[in-house]
Amino acid sequence: MPRRAALQQLSRQLSEAMVQQDWEAMGELSASLAKNIPLLAERGAWTVPEKTELLQLRKIHAQAVKICSEEKERLGLHLGALQANKEGWVAYAALGEYDTEGYQA
Repeated sequence: MPRRAALQQLSRQLSEAMVQQDWEAMGELSASLAKNIPLLAERGAWTVPEKTELLQLRKIHAQAVKICSEEKERLGLHLGALQANKEGWVAYAALGEYDTEGYQA
């Protein structure tokens, strides 16, 4: 596949994964970039259109990294809140085994 087309395909796939918040696909595509960009670079000097596509791909990848970082932070806060309220959740779980009259269900 020509380099420009390969870069365009990677950009499309990464953009689609971001829109769908497909974390697994974003991880796989990031690994693919790390593997394939050096292989593409070995084919010789980049043409101006290829450089343009490469810059676009870098921009999309930076957006993906930002989105993943924000999601990681959000999940960390959520998990922290769950951990902080762990005793309460355990108490509610134990109470869940009883009906409203206090009898075991």
